[in-house]
Amino acid sequence: MQDARNRLECACRSLAIGSSPLPIVPSRWFATPVTIHAMEFRVLGPLDVRLGGETLALGGGKQRAVLAVLLLRAGEVVSVERLVDEVWGDDPPPSAAHTLESYVSRLRQLFNGHGPRLVRRGAGYALELGDATLDARGFAELQERGSLAAAMEEHAETVELTALALAMWRGPALADVALASAGRAEADRLEELRLRTYELRFDAELALGRHEQAIGELQKLVAQNPYRERFVAQLMLALYRAGRHAEALDVYEQTRRRLDEDLGLQPSADLQQLSGQIVRQDPTLRRPTPQATAFTRASPTKQKTRRAAVLVATGAAVASALALAASGGAAVREHTAPTAQRLALVLPGPSTSMDRATDGLLTAVDSAEILYHLEAQTASVDSHAPESDVEAVAARIRSGGVGLVVVQGDGPGAQALAGTVRSMPETRFVFVDASLGELSLTGVRNAAAIRFGDEDVLYLAGYMSGLAPTLDGSKRRVDAVSIVAGQPNRDTARLVAGFKRGLRDTSAGVRVRVDYSRELEDYTACERLSNRQIDEGSDVVVAIAGKCGLGAVEVARIRGVWAIGAEEDGVRPPGVLLSTHKEWTIATLWALEKLFENTLPMGQDTVLGLEDDYAAGLWFSNRIPERVASAVVRRCTQIRATRHRDL
Repeated sequence: MQDARNRLECACRSLAIGSSPLPIVPSRWFATPVTIHAMEFRVLGPLDVRLGGETLALGGGKQRAVLAVLLLRAGEVVSVERLVDEVWGDDPPPSAAHTLESYVSRLRQLFNGHGPRLVRRGAGYALELGDATLDARGFAELQERGSLAAAMEEHAETVELTALALAMWRGPALADVALASAGRAEADRLEELRLRTYELRFDAELALGRHEQAIGELQKLVAQNPYRERFVAQLMLALYRAGRHAEALDVYEQTRRRLDEDLGLQPSADLQQLSGQIVRQDPTLRRPTPQATAFTRASPTKQKTRRAAVLVATGAAVASALALAASGGAAVREHTAPTAQRLALVLPGPSTSMDRATDGLLTAVDSAEILYHLEAQTASVDSHAPESDVEAVAARIRSGGVGLVVVQGDGPGAQALAGTVRSMPETRFVFVDASLGELSLTGVRNAAAIRFGDEDVLYLAGYMSGLAPTLDGSKRRVDAVSIVAGQPNRDTARLVAGFKRGLRDTSAGVRVRVDYSRELEDYTACERLSNRQIDEGSDVVVAIAGKCGLGAVEVARIRGVWAIGAEEDGVRPPGVLLSTHKEWTIATLWALEKLFENTLPMGQDTVLGLEDDYAAGLWFSNRIPERVASAVVRRCTQIRATRHRDL
């Protein structure tokens, strides 16, 4: 039976307005039929359970805490160890496990015959809601839909959806329940999503010209959240549009003093710029003029058609595709001036398979077309394509007026295309998951590279490895770890060093061995290394050798030791301690947003680490003790908090 996939999120996935629109999902909250006697669970405020309009008695504080934790992870298995930690903290009594059983028994009696089921699974419990409703789920779904409407600039719909979502709140999440760190962090995550929903709502209100109505509520939100600069900016803009210029500047000055005196910080560059615009009475701050027609959302048919037509870039096929992208279907005129509104996405080939990276980049471009009114076309460059084919692509980019080229990776195909970058100074190139150094483009002013902070994630992988027991349970902690790496280069050394740092921070005495396959494709090379490492006592095998690393992972699974690998390389449970993952869509949209703001550093690499909101993280096994998973979450949070203070 496969391990459940537990996710460690190292950055916020709910993006603010201007970021990636969230996917449309079926509305279970509205579509699921509910009987008149269905239970209602409410956590957006004091914990409350209702049946037929009546509030049910939930028992004492500790029993309420058990229910709260199960609701926060509804449908998932919550270990007995975690429940004990959440209810009794660091010093549980000897009878804690027995007392927990009695709480569970009473909750089962409460739910009996009304839909929800509290079931034992393995070493924990899961609360299956059945027909019951949970307000946190309804809120999250409305917030997702509101976020999508905001990204589409459908302001009236954004206001409607966010107002419905916010109306579900009755106070701070689980305000009357005492929870330990992990449970309280879950409740705090809901609070953060609530504030983001307010931000979406007031952006839409201001876009609709409703500044007068927004002022009072924004003043209250700023008073409650004085360091949240987005609320401050919204209030300043609302006051300015209402003709209260002096008050708008006074809000800025109060925020500046508070940040300086309390935190030793200055307002962000964006807030300082807004203050200057108000002083100058910048015309761009005026009340928005109603548009005759809103811009049209790209049709799903168009998006599906373009996504299905991923072209292998060999000669005329790519030339034709990029020509059509640049011209909107008409014949291409030679030497058309580049425009940033025409984008070409170049993927490695030859393949039409939708791996995770390709799907993420295509999703980003789909969203960017809507957000930035782009004309986009997707093509792929065969890593073995002859020079004439690559030059044909470059020639069509030049003649078609493509102003922006997004390229996946820095592999052979990207390297071949990189040779043409200098000859197109008016076209900007962004290489995603790449390094300009590897492409010999460092310092070139029309090129930028976005690199995932893999060393950060490998640090967390090492941190967890030092805390984890062996897969067979024979040892409380592992004492030997081996790494199967690919080529011995600078990037590999960076990842190995990151893993070793994490391991040292939890278990300095663990032995580490590193072997290089000097191969990224042939599984058998990594299989041989993994077998040798396990023969010599390795408890964990870490694969950072591309597709070759799958061979090392499979050997580890067969021989009963933990494996670590990358989701991009196909590493999945069961038998995996953890697998790393990258959020390609979020990273690409972040790069495009910065590019259109003219704030993306050109001629150099930009590294997205744990302090950046791009959702890098780990999938890890549910066989890991809760204390280990919680320790890694805490460490991730500490790193992010420290780096944010240093920014």
